[in-house]
Amino acid sequence: MTSQKSSEELKTRTPKRQRGHDRVVVLLEAAARVFARKGYEAATMTEIAAEAQSSIGSLYQFFPTKPLLAETLHIDRLERLKAGLQNLAERSSGLSAADSGEAIFDALGAFIEEFPEFPVLAARRDIPKDRKMRSRAELKELIAAVLRRAEPSISDDITLMSGIVLELLRIAAAVANEPDAKEDQRVVSELRLMLRRRLEEATSKT
Repeated sequence: MTSQKSSEELKTRTPKRQRGHDRVVVLLEAAARVFARKGYEAATMTEIAAEAQSSIGSLYQFFPTKPLLAETLHIDRLERLKAGLQNLAERSSGLSAADSGEAIFDALGAFIEEFPEFPVLAARRDIPKDRKMRSRAELKELIAAVLRRAEPSISDDITLMSGIVLELLRIAAAVANEPDAKEDQRVVSELRLMLRRRLEEATSKT
């Protein structure tokens, strides 16, 4: 997580003992549940403390503000997502470009199912701009790493295609942030179909 540190994050208190580390984990997981259930704007620090069965003072001790708490949690989830994409890149050799795109979408779907708070965190308006740009570049490169292993190669379109995939994933994550919309699954299915066709088109050019 070191590469993701921002000036804002340095304002959080770093626990020095195992008990403190364990308490931070409990607080973060409680925040994840509240954010997923209530949304970022509606969630309160009081609710998060109650969810963690902790005092509000203990929460503020480690996370003085809600944006700092959300940013710390978002970074943790991004690191997990990046690790998943890295793992996918390592085992995707030999897939067609279209199947690689499907695998990336499958990975995102599984990730959001495990961490339903991620779309909420990603939709925040107070994400530090420098961290947002850095995370975008890192995710784009990990997507490119998966596509580079496709057979036949689409190397001439890697930069363009990784950008397209990332944008489609961003839209899919935003759709996932609207769990009551009946058309959600149809939208995601259409995005997957669009990506498959575009990757097949890129492959046919080689």
